[in-house]
Order: sequence, then C-alpha cells, then structure tokens
Amino acid sequence: MITIAVTGGIGSGKTEVTNYLITKGFTVVDADKMSREMTSAGGKAIPYILENFGQAFILEDGSLNRAAMRDLVFKHPDKKKLLEEGTTKVVLEDIEAIKEERAASDDKALFFDIPLLFETGSEDDYDAVWVVTADYEVRKSRVMARDGIDPSIIDLIMDSQEGEENKAQLADYVIYNNGTIEELRESVDTALKSYELL
Repeated sequence: MITIAVTGGIGSGKTEVTNYLITKGFTVVDADKMSREMTSAGGKAIPYILENFGQAFILEDGSLNRAAMRDLVFKHPDKKKLLEEGTTKVVLEDIEAIKEERAASDDKALFFDIPLLFETGSEDDYDAVWVVTADYEVRKSRVMARDGIDPSIIDLIMDSQEGEENKAQLADYVIYNNGTIEELRESVDTALKSYELL
C-alpha cells in the first residue's frame, strides 16, 4: 500500500481533489477533520486551549472559538506555535497510528488530506506528496466567495503558509487548478494513472 499526502494552500482546490478521490473509491484521512474533532466540545485539545489561551477562546457550547483564535494566531506567530503544540502534533501522532492500523489492508493507496504538510515538516512521512496549487488571485477570490473572510485576513493566512513555488518544488506530483472542476478531475485521473492507481 502506498501512502500519499495531498496538500495545498487555502483556496487551491485541495478539498475538491480529495472529495473526487473518495468518489473513486479511495480512503482519505482528513487531518483538518481530526483537528476540528479535537477542538469541538469535549475534544481532547480543549483542556490545553483553556490552560494556554483562556476562556475567551472557548464558546458557550464548549468548543474552540475559531474566529477569535484565527485572528490571534495569524497576527502572533508565537501563539500559532503554541496552538500547534497542543493540536497539530497530536493529529500527526494520530495519523501515524492510522497508518499502522491500515498497513495490513489490501488498499492500493491511502490518501491523507494535510493542509499544513510542509509547515509541520511531515512531508517525509509519506511515500508520495501531491501538491494542489493555483495562482494567488484565483485562490484569494475562491476563499472570498466561499467564506466571506476579510481580504486582509485572507492575505495573512496565505502569507503564513509555505509558498506555492516551494511546495511545487518539494512535491512528487503537482496538480494545477486554475480552470474548471472538470479539468481538475482530469488532472487527478492523470495523477492516479501515473501511480498505476487507475
């Protein structure tokens, strides 16, 4: 079984790629979903957040106040690092456990959706890395349309992530996504064929 990490900056279309992989019958482990579960009410990261950031970052329902935390960490890199200590590192450990559990399965490939792959330095933990990328303005307009986030916050988020050119250079395979969803799916099919998975 081959393990493939799929990554890409915000607005790159990475989720479209992983959703398409699921429709093709592949298993995709979603690191963001794992992180959200960890920071939901009763999640295992909530005590850490309370201790290190305070009640102001916890909503009434007991879950992480994502908007407040996002504003904080993208303006204060030291706070971002502190958050990652109690969330990202734990997710990476859980991912390794999933790999071990699935090692004996008859899956040809196991995909991992990891937005901050290079930022966490975990790219060498996989047999291959696929990077989904698109031009800066294309990505920014997608995020604005999708999330309604203030453009200046989008710039901060995008600037905090590993540069697209660096990601492309570090990748084993690059999927460019400046066009339509149909074109993107064709690119994914080409990637799968190149790994003899289709």
